[in-house]
Amino acid sequence: MTIVLAVDGGGSKTHLAICDESGAVLGAATAGPSNWETVGLRGAADTIGDALEKALTASGLRRDQIEAAAFGLAGVDWPSDVDRLSTALASLRLTCPTTIVNDSFIALRAGAQAPWGVVVIAGTGTVVAGRNRAGETFRTLGLGRLLGDDGSASDVAEQVVRAVARAYVGRAPATSLTEGLRALMGAGSVEEMLEEYSRGGEPELDAAPLALEQAARGDPVAVGIIEWAAGELGGAAATVAGRLGMDGEPYELVLSGGLFRGGGELLETLISRAVPTALLTRLEVPPVSGAVLMALELIGGRPVPDVQERCSRALTAAFR
Repeated sequence: MTIVLAVDGGGSKTHLAICDESGAVLGAATAGPSNWETVGLRGAADTIGDALEKALTASGLRRDQIEAAAFGLAGVDWPSDVDRLSTALASLRLTCPTTIVNDSFIALRAGAQAPWGVVVIAGTGTVVAGRNRAGETFRTLGLGRLLGDDGSASDVAEQVVRAVARAYVGRAPATSLTEGLRALMGAGSVEEMLEEYSRGGEPELDAAPLALEQAARGDPVAVGIIEWAAGELGGAAATVAGRLGMDGEPYELVLSGGLFRGGGELLETLISRAVPTALLTRLEVPPVSGAVLMALELIGGRPVPDVQERCSRALTAAFR
């Protein structure tokens, strides 16, 4: 039996799984955040180590039985990050081959049937990453609007608030987003809501689904916001595919993140226009399942589709 370790370490939680070559889950654990940029290198290693101990106990296995490990971690943005995390994760005392990648790549592997394609993640932030048939990778920075990454659910929510404020003072057309946002915020009036924002209130992420909903109903302002987001996300996806030489061939485009859970048919239609050869698919399974597949590929080639399906189904149940 081949045993592999998979880790999805994010800014809010960590999912860890020990699986075999059939895709069966032998042990799984959830722990706190393991983004080293927020919890530190030691904090990240300790979080992952605690989760590993729980999963090993649940499985009845020893760490020296693990034959490969794949870590998909938030905060892996530059080559130097891989070096520092490799050093920090030495505390796990693993002796097997390992790979450490940005967590966007395990989301890609989890959502695509083939080990290549492009993923667009649009949640609190946004990043686009890709891998081609030759195994070459490329990604946007994923480090926020200042460094060129636009179109996240947070960005759309901010655009909603801006549109409502501009409509309130008469600098932009009236929009159904105004009443929708007021109701969402539970404010007694638009003025009360804008005053709250002026005192430091943060845009509700639920304002992104509101924009999608009102765009579907034909509100011109909402449509404009979704067109803007789709232009940013689709343009980034086209850039990544082009850098990897994939733009002239069919490939899977995985859509992940809160923006795509809000009923975004218009959003997806507009994105697809920027990447005409892409087959769009939403990520419906835990990204850690992609780390399982990457760990298996480290030592045994490409897993068969049955393994991917079994693993995804089991981890969806484990981390429900």
